[in-house]
Amino acid sequence: MISSCSAKDAITLIPMTPDMYHRYFMEYENDPDLYLDKSKFVSYEYSEEKVEKYIQRQKDLNRIPLAIMNGEEIVGEIIIKDIETHKCATLSISLKNRKYKDCGFGTQAEKIAIKYVFNKLDIPTLYADTIQSNSRSQHVLEKVGFQFVREDEKFKYYRLDKNGI
Repeated sequence: MISSCSAKDAITLIPMTPDMYHRYFMEYENDPDLYLDKSKFVSYEYSEEKVEKYIQRQKDLNRIPLAIMNGEEIVGEIIIKDIETHKCATLSISLKNRKYKDCGFGTQAEKIAIKYVFNKLDIPTLYADTIQSNSRSQHVLEKVGFQFVREDEKFKYYRLDKNGI
């Protein structure tokens, strides 16, 4: 795939607002490569109701959603979830669509998120997981310092410790 990246500005992370979520999901595309069962792939179609439910779920689960910004453009989302204060959390990332993949946005965003979790949230251990077939995400996790921990038939699991970087 030929990438058409245009990194205007450095990547920044800012809190995701409801309005930002709606703008983000208007251009969001499901990635068929990320489905465990390819036969279950369906194209994403924007729905105000679906986005509102997604926003509420983030609140209900006490997650920290951050917009990945390239200048004024939302290129993805990072979520800090499964937060155990002063112990651990899990990092999740999603880019809006293929246009933003293989551009370095994910790598830059994960580096910023790691510093935020370790230094601002004072959480010493960060976890992440990817489906077995998501080699792109696995590469980025390893590139930013995560260590492979284990795998099962569906996922690969990673860990990063503050004192290990």
